[in-house]
Amino acid sequence: MVRGPLLTDNDRGWIQGLSEGGLSARAIAKKVKRSRDCVQRALNRALKPRRRRPVGRKPSLSRRLTRRVVRKASTGNFSSMRLKEELGCPGTARTIRLLLSGVDWLDYAKMDNSLPLTEQHKMDRLNWAKNMIIQPDKWPQIVFSDEKKFNLDGPDGLRHYWRDVRRPARQTVRRQNGGCSVMVWGSFSSVGKSKLAILEGRQTSEHYIYTVSEYMLPFAHLHHGVGYIYQQDNAAPSSQ
Repeated sequence: MVRGPLLTDNDRGWIQGLSEGGLSARAIAKKVKRSRDCVQRALNRALKPRRRRPVGRKPSLSRRLTRRVVRKASTGNFSSMRLKEELGCPGTARTIRLLLSGVDWLDYAKMDNSLPLTEQHKMDRLNWAKNMIIQPDKWPQIVFSDEKKFNLDGPDGLRHYWRDVRRPARQTVRRQNGGCSVMVWGSFSSVGKSKLAILEGRQTSEHYIYTVSEYMLPFAHLHHGVGYIYQQDNAAPSSQ
C-alpha cells in the first residue's frame, strides 16, 4: 500500500480548524485531499496527544517503595544497606544513596559528639552551678580532674547518618573504652595543673586511688595545703 506524504503542522492545524468549523471527517478529507482515515487519525491525535515515552532505564524502585525508603531514612536510624535489607529493595545500596541525595530535606551529616546526659544529670549540674555562683570565694580552693582518651584506630566520633534537616540534629555517645587508644588523666585548679598521668589498662577503683594519690594529692597539698575541695570527674572508678 502506497503511503501519502506525511502531514505537516500546517496540515494538522488546517484539519483541526475545519473540524471546529463543523465539517465532518469525510468533508475535511475532500477539502484537504487526504484520506478519511488520515484525517481521523489527525483529529484523534489532537484530542488525545501521544505521550512521550520516558528516556533511559526504568526506575528500579516503584513510587510506593520510594516513599517508604524516604520515610524510614528521615528517622535517621537506617543506613542505605539496612534500608535495602529491611524493605527488600531491588538494586544496590548505591541506588538508595542516589535516591536519598536527591531529597531536599535529607542531608548525610555527621552526628554531634556529646556526653549522654540524663535529666537528673542536667538538674544536678544546674544546681551545682547555681550554688557556686553565690559562693565565689570557694573557686580558688577547688581542684578539678578529668581524663581524655585519644583513639588511635580512626578519627574520633566519625559517625554519619541521613539527617532530616527539618528536625534537630542528633547526637552520638562518646566512646569511653575499647579499640586502640591512649588515656590520660590530670588535675587542675586556679593556680595551675598537675603532672599528666598515662593510664594503662582498665581503670578500677584501686587504680583511681593510686592515680589520685600520686598526681592530684601532691599538687593539691603543694598549692592549697589541706583547705581545698576536690571536685572529681564522676568517672566510674571514682564512684565505686
